[in-house]
Amino acid sequence: ARAQGLTILNPQRIKWIASRLLAGETVGIKSTCPLPDKLPPRLRAANDDYDILISHRTRGKAEALRLVPPVAVLGVGCRSGIAEEALEEAYEMMLGRTNCCPEAVYKVCTIDLKAQEPGLLAFCRRHKLPLETYSAGELAAVSGDFSASAFVQSVTGVDNVCERSAVRGSGGRLIAKKNAGNGITMAMALREYPLSFGKEDSL
Repeated sequence: ARAQGLTILNPQRIKWIASRLLAGETVGIKSTCPLPDKLPPRLRAANDDYDILISHRTRGKAEALRLVPPVAVLGVGCRSGIAEEALEEAYEMMLGRTNCCPEAVYKVCTIDLKAQEPGLLAFCRRHKLPLETYSAGELAAVSGDFSASAFVQSVTGVDNVCERSAVRGSGGRLIAKKNAGNGITMAMALREYPLSFGKEDSL
């Protein structure tokens, strides 16, 4: 799990899984990320009857071993001088709206005009998230159905910042379109994250 960048939410369940495997039992695994066609011995793909859950979502069986993949990109647009506290509030709303574990978020993306925005930089430092920025031209080149704003276009040179930057940064798909309020827009996108177990006889 750690070799593939997965966060272990409840490491106390590792011994339970390991003991079952050592006893020759078969363990069910459910994943929102693509699993390899051939799983290691004594592991089986499962839907409801799972013992290991690999997911960016907060929901899941309490008794399962919970592993969170780094798949979510937070796209941000904001007015100049925005407070870190306002970004925190918007972020909590976005996590709740998407049922996304904070451990799944691996970077923040925005337009290069906001590269030195103090409140945004402080927000990224607090959450230990890198900030990745793009030019208006790079964002405009992203294909997709985005929430266009004439005002944003006039200020930044592109019709949408948060959705386009989330998709550009993830190379994936939006799971939450623009949420706007208090001078902040946020969106979230997921990247593809195929899993590999390496040797067939190892977990």
